[in-house]
Amino acid sequence: MTDAQRTTLKNKIRAELERLARDIRALEEITRPVGNEDMDDITRMDSIINQGVNSTALAAARNRLAGLEYALKRIQDPEFGYCLECGEEIPFARLLAMPEAAYCVHCAR
Repeated sequence: MTDAQRTTLKNKIRAELERLARDIRALEEITRPVGNEDMDDITRMDSIINQGVNSTALAAARNRLAGLEYALKRIQDPEFGYCLECGEEIPFARLLAMPEAAYCVHCAR
């Protein structure tokens, strides 16, 4: 990976970290416990279902955030960008799409 590619990837990771931080704050807000006052049974059930979906999205966002933070720490490591399974270089396009990727497409299957 070239220095220019590393810089591009760092910038992408930082931008994604900022976006995820905003998303996490919003998801934390909407996953607060649902109050029962002034709700009929259908509205309450709808709120509970939405809360479950949003809780799943929150967990996924937190996991991605952790993966991106780890990728940002490792990006200067000479072994960053190489598949942990086969040792081949992970294509730059894959790293742009998923900077936290630790495996090439073949090994990730």
